[in-house]
Amino acid sequence: MVLALSSEDEGTVSKYVDKHGLNIRVGSGSNASGEYGVRGIPASALISPEGEVVWFGHPSSLSDSKVKAALKGAKKAGKGGFLSLNLQAEYGGKLKKAAESAEDGDLGKALSSVRALILDEAFTEKEQAEALETEITAYVGLLQSQADSFLENREVLTALSIYEALHGSLKGHDEAGPSKAAIEKIESDDGLQEELKAAELLIKANAEIARRGKKKAAKKFESIVKKYPNTKAGEKAEKFLESL
Repeated sequence: MVLALSSEDEGTVSKYVDKHGLNIRVGSGSNASGEYGVRGIPASALISPEGEVVWFGHPSSLSDSKVKAALKGAKKAGKGGFLSLNLQAEYGGKLKKAAESAEDGDLGKALSSVRALILDEAFTEKEQAEALETEITAYVGLLQSQADSFLENREVLTALSIYEALHGSLKGHDEAGPSKAAIEKIESDDGLQEELKAAELLIKANAEIARRGKKKAAKKFESIVKKYPNTKAGEKAEKFLESL
């Protein structure tokens, strides 16, 4: 994963991202430069799967061989995309299948398996099972919190994609409740529906840039500003037009 960090405020960073069409994660208001001892910009850090900084310097000096070396032995990403849980502990025996389900992003199946074992009187590794259950529910809570933050920031399309994925994976479990409630809120709120429609149009407008270039795609952005002026996507479209 690539993450860019800036010490500048959200508005300044957002304008820069929209102007240059960046498609990587970008964080604003960061104080990481002090913690990493940044002396010049740009600066990059390569972090291993274990969380250790294995390289630091100017991004132009980062080679493919350094990245491959840092990733050597790392687990492959799970099949479930962002739902895939990178477990902190190793789980074997009867817990192995539940752990594999969690790593593949099937969180509901993982919870069903581990909770069945916890209730099984013949199963003796209760402590390990409860630890796995805690890892899964904590991850669900983290994803829910992230989606809530996106929704609060009017990034409705991103929030909805997380809510829907959680709800689909967790059907039959109490943990599906918050995501279901959030989806219903989005569906019933006219303002959030406006945000959603505008965001979908913005995706199409950005795709038009790749096909026809910025100037020829401008009409798509003008349409969003005109139709959805008070939405997050409308603000982004307006910033894009100002950058031309």
